[in-house]
Amino acid sequence: MPILFLVIFGIIDFGVAFADYQNVRSGTREAARVGVVNDLSNATKCNINGASVTPPASPSTTPDATNALVCKAKDRIGLADDDIKLKITLTGQSVGDRLRVCATFPVASLTGVTAGFLTDRVLTSSVTMRLEQVPEFEEFTEIGNEC
Repeated sequence: MPILFLVIFGIIDFGVAFADYQNVRSGTREAARVGVVNDLSNATKCNINGASVTPPASPSTTPDATNALVCKAKDRIGLADDDIKLKITLTGQSVGDRLRVCATFPVASLTGVTAGFLTDRVLTSSVTMRLEQVPEFEEFTEIGNEC
């Protein structure tokens, strides 16, 4: 029985970790797409570096646009805002330059049985795309990002 429970709880923990990884991957890809087309309107409220941020519906300043992109990225990833750490880098400010969005999220054991395998592990996803419009946002690195 103990081996059976270890296998079952291992399947549960690694299944949850894999689902989180899929969220990080697809959310990062969607956030990069939002950034390259500069679709920064109507961003939702999110936590950035431990502070609650509510971007304006139509950002007019560079810091507001950056916050809007970060909040949209966290919304697309769909996991705990405080645990998602983002890094946004640009190779330039012209159409055709590259935007890179990198997100990290810590893995946790749901059952505790596989904590030894999952503790201190981080899920990371990075997506690079070419800018289709001149960006209104700037580079950003959240405290604790491991990209």
